Amino acid sequence: MPSNVLRKFSFGAIALLSAGSLSVAPALAQESRALTENPALIRGCRQLNRATEVFDNSTLGPIATRIGTLQAGTQVSLTGATSPGRAQVFLRSGTLSSAQPVGWINASVLTACGSTPIPATKACFRADREMVVRSSPTAGSSAVAGYNVGDTVIASANPPTQQTSTDGRRWMQVTIYNGSTGWIARTGTNGLGNNITPITCP
Repeated sequence: MPSNVLRKFSFGAIALLSAGSLSVAPALAQESRALTENPALIRGCRQLNRATEVFDNSTLGPIATRIGTLQAGTQVSLTGATSPGRAQVFLRSGTLSSAQPVGWINASVLTACGSTPIPATKACFRADREMVVRSSPTAGSSAVAGYNVGDTVIASANPPTQQTSTDGRRWMQVTIYNGSTGWIARTGTNGLGNNITPITCP
């Protein structure tokens, strides 16, 4: 196998790929995407042309592996590690998190540094059931607003800011009528069901 291609390797918080041989622990050998190191890309400057979510693996999911969200215009550096349609990056100033200094993003959002970002578009959804908007992403937090079936739900960011609570519900931050933000349960407990459906924004 060529030394610059790594297969069946789950890539987490390792800062740089080595072009030499790597011993992969069986627990990590779950990723089937081909990972490649391109030395010419290392520390190359790129800029995000739209907001995007950052993950600790090249499959960009599940949501529990999301490190955070970077906004349009953010400049990042490439580590040189790539996978089809994916790139591993770190921030040119600061880190994504103390535990995960590098992360994976969809390569389609990358452009040359200094480019003009594409204006952000909204992420809209239809409420498929009555929902309470809460002050924080927990079922016990205070109610700040609500949606009826068929209402248009507008996420506070695109891609949406999401969190998973201890009971497995996936929460999404939304912008409500007065311009403030709140949280809705996008799923039921243990991530089951779906309370909203993506739609084209009006």
